[in-house]
Amino acid sequence: MTSERKRARRNYESIAREIDKETTSNTAPDVYGQKRRATERRQAELRRNLDQEDAADDWPLPSDTTVAALTLIHNAVDTTKDQSESVRKLPHVCFLHQIYSLLANNTAVDRELQEAVDEGSWRKFYILGTLEDELAIMCVKDYLEMIDDAKKDFEEDVTNRVHAAEQRLSTAFFDRFKQVIQDKRYFGEVAASVRKLKSDGYEFNEKEISYLTQYGLLLPHTELGSYWFSIRRQGYFMSNYTKGRIEILRILKRRPTKDILLKQLEAKRLNKSVFKHAFLVHDLVGSGRAIRQETTMGDLIRLTKKGEQGQ
Repeated sequence: MTSERKRARRNYESIAREIDKETTSNTAPDVYGQKRRATERRQAELRRNLDQEDAADDWPLPSDTTVAALTLIHNAVDTTKDQSESVRKLPHVCFLHQIYSLLANNTAVDRELQEAVDEGSWRKFYILGTLEDELAIMCVKDYLEMIDDAKKDFEEDVTNRVHAAEQRLSTAFFDRFKQVIQDKRYFGEVAASVRKLKSDGYEFNEKEISYLTQYGLLLPHTELGSYWFSIRRQGYFMSNYTKGRIEILRILKRRPTKDILLKQLEAKRLNKSVFKHAFLVHDLVGSGRAIRQETTMGDLIRLTKKGEQGQ
């Protein structure tokens, strides 16, 4: 194992330990060992993910930024709260600004992410309902699996005669869409024009573009004749994300000092979101809605003017 990969492994495990510490500290006693076992499962999953990357000789070396992103994503959801299919199918995505709350050098984060995008291992996405500077990021391997998932749903719908008139429509356009995602010309693109989708060797027709939109892989752009590359089930993701953000902001706003110790925040149950406290705190800190300060009593989360003014 190279020294660079050893460094990446150490960083990966240290960030994982930090988030595990945030999500399990100062809560109710673990009488039955459930938290301990859950933590061990998460750590084992993270090690397996890293081992798989070690085995892939042709896969780019993980940087501190992509390590942080993977750790955020794998620790995002509180599966003990909700184990429904909708939760299990939540997209494996985080926001760029969340990484800013984990790694101090924002310039290095931007550079390393751009390198990963240029290599074709990660993609940036615009998600409807977010600010222009709140770009989501997703591992390309996960996105390719998402395209396969959309193709499977389409095939099932055709079989069940949901699209009665499309019994003979080939599903090859999903495979062509995967080729677009792996095409270097599109690595850094968050959107594409209809003209390009109909040319560039892929030759999508109007009906195929319509189905790619219907199955959540394209999203109509504000600019006529263009589409954003889209993440499926982003509406459900953003509903939980926004509700969790608002819930924590309201907790902070109700406090006379507009702040709260992290351990006290974690002791409060979030009723409107499936995301963990840590995932949402990284959102607030990274977006500038809150700041995080070290104190002798533990980390303190304090509301900022941006957090007071809006949600």
